[in-house]
Amino acid sequence: MLIAEFNGERIEATAATRGHQYRCPHCKGAVIFKRGRRVIWHFAHKPPTDCTWAAGETRGHLEAKALVHAAMSARGRQSQVEYVVAVLPGDRRADVMAWSSTGQPLAFELQHTSIGLDEIEARSRCYARAGIAQIWIPFLSAAAWSQAEPRGAGQLFLAKYPARPFERWVHGLNGKDGMWMYAPWSKKFWHARLAGHQLWVEESTWFEAGGEERSAGGFYRWSKRYRELTLTGPYEIGNLDIAIAPRSAATLDVYNWPAGLIARFVPVSPVPTGHR
Repeated sequence: MLIAEFNGERIEATAATRGHQYRCPHCKGAVIFKRGRRVIWHFAHKPPTDCTWAAGETRGHLEAKALVHAAMSARGRQSQVEYVVAVLPGDRRADVMAWSSTGQPLAFELQHTSIGLDEIEARSRCYARAGIAQIWIPFLSAAAWSQAEPRGAGQLFLAKYPARPFERWVHGLNGKDGMWMYAPWSKKFWHARLAGHQLWVEESTWFEAGGEERSAGGFYRWSKRYRELTLTGPYEIGNLDIAIAPRSAATLDVYNWPAGLIARFVPVSPVPTGHR
């Protein structure tokens, strides 16, 4: 966690010091302040604990939250990390909540691990009903990035990307604008587009019991598992601004998107010329 309570007030790990007693904002149990040169400063529950906020969190996720929070603050926006939203189900924390100059709230959801469609849709509906703009940012896997091939200036292409259901949902939420993905090893962002992938079905021939010859295959079919992934970037978060726009409700196959406000990054500098 990047947030704890000290004397009943929220405190960020970046402002904490050793020697004080900090508590979890959720369960009120004691937490340990951890800091180091290579480890992002954070709080951890003292074992044993059954607090749901004590679930293991990756270093990459902690760093991503801190990065977005710092970038929003640098742009003059009010920003809070691990902000509790009362209307959310389950874990009620938004990774980062920021507010525009007009007071419009914007929730950042940085998704390092897979999330079920029921859960992501429930959280999205709650944000929409509360008038909170939302942006979901999946983490790009190192395996996918390493397998992608350069395609023009600042672009990578992966022909067979096993897109997870929640990534397809995020892509659909943004419609024609695609989605943004975060690369934790470089702390940079990539604009991503998914497209259908076709698989070639080899032609085969056989004979039935009566001696009649049969054949099948010899055509392309759309893959249910794979998508083509095109990445543009990478972008430093300082070179990205935010745009907010409404979207209408929609349903496609097993995916459902609510009517509400969605946000997306907008580059404020030219497309990068390097692909790594």
